[in-house]
Amino acid sequence: MERQFHQKIERRQFTAAMLGLLAAPAAARAQQRRPADSPHRALYMFDGPDRQTRLVAGARAEGTLTLYTSLNTQDSGPIVAAFEKKYGVKASIWRASSEKVVQRAVTESRAGRFRCDVMETNGPEMEALSREALLEEFRSPLFGDLAPAAFPKHRHYVADRFNFFTIAYNTRLVPPQDVPNSYDDLLHPRFAGKIGLEADDVDWFGAMVKHMGEEKGLAYFRKLAASRPQIRSGHTLMGQLVASGEIPLAANIYNHNAERVAVRGAPIRWKALSPTFGRPNAVGVARQAPQGAYCRLPPTVSGSTP
Repeated sequence: MERQFHQKIERRQFTAAMLGLLAAPAAARAQQRRPADSPHRALYMFDGPDRQTRLVAGARAEGTLTLYTSLNTQDSGPIVAAFEKKYGVKASIWRASSEKVVQRAVTESRAGRFRCDVMETNGPEMEALSREALLEEFRSPLFGDLAPAAFPKHRHYVADRFNFFTIAYNTRLVPPQDVPNSYDDLLHPRFAGKIGLEADDVDWFGAMVKHMGEEKGLAYFRKLAASRPQIRSGHTLMGQLVASGEIPLAANIYNHNAERVAVRGAPIRWKALSPTFGRPNAVGVARQAPQGAYCRLPPTVSGSTP
């Protein structure tokens, strides 16, 4: 397990280096040829007094909004239901991991098939979609209620939610006096073989190493690897495994995944260690939406939530 963990770190470092080499010529080409504006840009940027009337009328004429998202169905379901009830517009949802959202959108675009109207997923993946020229700037009257930090400089997407990385523990297996109070506490021998790690949280890993400093941060993760952590994919799954007792303690779980099962009576609690790292998730409209884009403004920023 330790060797596997070390190899994962080394692969990430190698991948980061290769991406850096590849990004330089790509950035130069991007400066030389800016992609054409979306055929729907005028509508995306329209903010006249009759904006809402035009959007609702056009949306009902088109009938369907297609959304690619990594938001789990337990959270997206109520939002979609409110959107459909308020506007009378059907929403078609395709849900997958953030990586698969990017993969599908890029694959379809390169094949000349534009099926998606709105994309909503992790911030780093939204930036990748922007650099692939798949997103377009848009406006919403609700933007005035958001902090400036919610917008990147190019404004091709806007942060709509945050995921916070916390620990979670099974209250039957980890007594109160043993609950970690710091990241160093995760290295205690009592947790050897009992800690769960989510396999794809590269941003959490990077944030930890940056905070600690590269040398100290990598040394920390080598020690964590030596404690034989159980590596799993999926934060929802991790919450279920902790709640069931299969994994006593998770080191990097979204707090809402633990809270969701805790409110149902499961023996699980989450705790934020200092510093607590978070990741913005964001929403954006497709540059080449398949229809006229009247219903293309995302439910989470169009005033459709209850």
